Amino acid sequence: MSEPKCEPTKWHELSAPVEGDRENYQKKSWNPVKHTWGPYTQKGPAPVWFADANATNWTESMIAKTKDLFYEAKLNECFDKGDEVAIKIHYGEWNRTAVLRPEYIAAIVEEVRACGGHPYVVNDTTLSYHIFNSMAYSNYQMEGAIRHGYTSATFKCPVIVADGFSGEDDYRVELPEGLILKETYIGRAVAEADAMIVIAHARGHAITMYGGVLKQLGIGCQSKRGKYITHLAHWGDPHDAIGWPKFTDQCPGKACKFHEMCDNSCPRQAHRVLEHGKEWYPERCRLCYSCQVTCIFSGMGGITFEENYFPNAMIAHADAALGAMKCFERGKVGFINCAIDVVPECDCFPWANKAICPDVGILASKDLVALEEATLDLIDQAPVSPGSVAEEKGCKVGDDKFRVVNGFSPRITMAAAEKIGLGTRQYQLIHHEPVLTPENAAKWQIRPDQPTTVRLRETFHRNDLATEVMPFRRAAYNKEWVWNEWKKFDPFKGEPVG
Repeated sequence: MSEPKCEPTKWHELSAPVEGDRENYQKKSWNPVKHTWGPYTQKGPAPVWFADANATNWTESMIAKTKDLFYEAKLNECFDKGDEVAIKIHYGEWNRTAVLRPEYIAAIVEEVRACGGHPYVVNDTTLSYHIFNSMAYSNYQMEGAIRHGYTSATFKCPVIVADGFSGEDDYRVELPEGLILKETYIGRAVAEADAMIVIAHARGHAITMYGGVLKQLGIGCQSKRGKYITHLAHWGDPHDAIGWPKFTDQCPGKACKFHEMCDNSCPRQAHRVLEHGKEWYPERCRLCYSCQVTCIFSGMGGITFEENYFPNAMIAHADAALGAMKCFERGKVGFINCAIDVVPECDCFPWANKAICPDVGILASKDLVALEEATLDLIDQAPVSPGSVAEEKGCKVGDDKFRVVNGFSPRITMAAAEKIGLGTRQYQLIHHEPVLTPENAAKWQIRPDQPTTVRLRETFHRNDLATEVMPFRRAAYNKEWVWNEWKKFDPFKGEPVG
C-alpha cells in the first residue's frame, strides 16, 4: 500500500502584532449590544395580563393559568423557531423554603419547546454576601438547585450557570444611558441567547426593597464583576460612606462569639477582628456584602450599611438591568412575575419569613417596568397577613408594603428604570378568567388527547383485579356510633356537646 501524499504546511507570517493586553482586556471583546434594543412599549400604557391565585377547577390551576398567560401576553412571539431561549430564574439559597415551585418553570419550558424554541434554564453565580453562601460557585449553586427540584430531569432541558464555574465568564456592556453605572458585565449564557423568558418570584429584598423581573436582570444576569459594579463597589471616597461597609465602632472584637466567622466572611481579607474592635483595608474591599450580612445575620451590630446607600443601589440596579436588556433585540425578552409566597426577603436568604400578604397571582407582559408596577400595586392592595412583619410594623391595605417592611419604596427603582428607557410605569391590567369548557379543561392536562379514565378501561378489560374479588367482604359495624354518636361532638372543639 503506497503512502499518502503529503505537502509541507504553508506557514504565513503575522501580518501585524497581536492586539490585546491587560489594559485592553474586555474592552475589545465581542460587544453583545443589539442595535435595535429598546423598551417594548412605544406609546401609551403597556398591557399586563393578570390571573389571580384562586382556583376551583381544572382551568384555574395556577400552572394552567401560567401557560394561558404565556400566550395571552404573546411571550411565544419573543422567539423564533430554532432560537436558543434562556429561561432566567433564581436558583435559591441553601435551606431557603420560599423559592418558586419548579412546576412554574417546567410549564414555561414545555411551551417554549412546543413553539419550536430550544430552552435552557439559567442563573448567574453570586458574590459571597454571607459566610455560608451556596451560590458563589456553580457547583455549590447546582447542589442547591437540585435540592429545590431545579434539574434537567424536572425541566427536560439543560440547567446551567450563565457566568461559568466561579462567575468570570461574561461580556462587558457599556451604559452611557445609566444614571449611576456606565458599564456592567453580563453572564455569557445570557448575553449569547437569542431570546429570554424571565420568570421571577415577586418578593422583598434587603437592598432593593423588592425583587421581581427587574432584579432578575439587574442582579441575576450580572456576572461577579457586574454584581460588584451594581453594589457600587469603590463608588466615591471611603469617607463618603456610600458604597462602603459601615463600621459602627460597636464591634466587641474577640469578645464576640462570632469573631472567627466575621474574619472568615471576607474572601479578600479586607478586615480583621482585633482584641477590642476591627481594622479595615479599604483597598482590598470590593463590596460583596459578606461581612455586613454575616454580622447582621448573627444578630450583631459591628458592620452595617449607610442608610443613604439603599436608594443609590436601587438606581444602580435599574442601570444594570438595562445592560442585560441591551443584549437582546427589542421584543425578544418576555416577563412573568409569580406573586406567590410574597415574603419580605430575597431568595438569596437561607431562610424564609412569613408572607406579608396572601398569594396574589401570576402576571405577564413584554414591558418589564409596567409589569413590576402592576405587581407592586396588587401586592399593596392585598390584605396584610396576620403575624407577618408587615402586620408588626402597622402596615395597612393600600400602603406601600415593601417601603413599610424594608425601608424605602421600590418605586425608586421603577422611576429610574422608566427614565433610562427600560419601559413605562403606565399599564393596562387585563384580568384573565379561564372559561370552563371541555376543551379548556383538557388543554393543559398530562394527556389532553386521552383521558386517564379511558385508558383505564383498557387496563380493566385486560386485568380487573377489583372485579376478581367481588363481592367484597361485608362485615357488621357499629351503626349507632357511625350514624349517631359522632353528632354529639362539637366539630370545633372535638369535645362532647353539653
